[in-house]
Amino acid sequence: MGFLLSIYVGVVAIVMVASVARGDPLVPMLCVFGDSVVDVGNNNHLNTLIKSNFPPYGRDFVTHTPTGRFCNGKLATDFTAEYLGFDSYPPAYLSQDAKGKNLSIGANFASAGSGFYDRTAQAISLTQQLAYYKEYQNKVVSMVGKDSANTMFSGGIHLLSAGSSDFIQNYYINPMLQRTYTPDQFPGLKVVVFDIYQPLLDLITKPTDQGMKEE
Repeated sequence: MGFLLSIYVGVVAIVMVASVARGDPLVPMLCVFGDSVVDVGNNNHLNTLIKSNFPPYGRDFVTHTPTGRFCNGKLATDFTAEYLGFDSYPPAYLSQDAKGKNLSIGANFASAGSGFYDRTAQAISLTQQLAYYKEYQNKVVSMVGKDSANTMFSGGIHLLSAGSSDFIQNYYINPMLQRTYTPDQFPGLKVVVFDIYQPLLDLITKPTDQGMKEE
């Protein structure tokens, strides 16, 4: 499987072998899915307590204001966008910035607290994030045409950070699960009982269905 897909689980590690000083970006777009590790503000638009749109969040960011990122500065995906040569960051899909030419460089669908299990938290589940992604694809097709859109999506990078919230907000706060399953057994339970990894499996095993290129 040669399409560009990076999976962030808990700790994010990115190794960049090149940076762009000038000219066009190395890839046409960057699309981000996942949880608080990569959420850039989608939770600001949800009815949830899991938000970071207040100080001291954002004090070291470019604007020195809270943006919805769960850190004081930039996220790993922000640095990734910079190293790839983008002049701006993919906007949070639910934000007012996610329109027009801003969508031409990609979009961020991540939601703090989300996980593979759709009921992990009051957040945008991975299933819904993929639904938004398909909606986003249609918007891009309307803007640039089908052929150009196919080129953009098949050549773009798709990043995913997910998994930790399923443990933190399910396993570790549910005594019954802890008595019945060890931490090593719990992921297997989720696959068998809830089938919550299917959206991720679809993203990996059926990239062409999601607009990505398989080589």
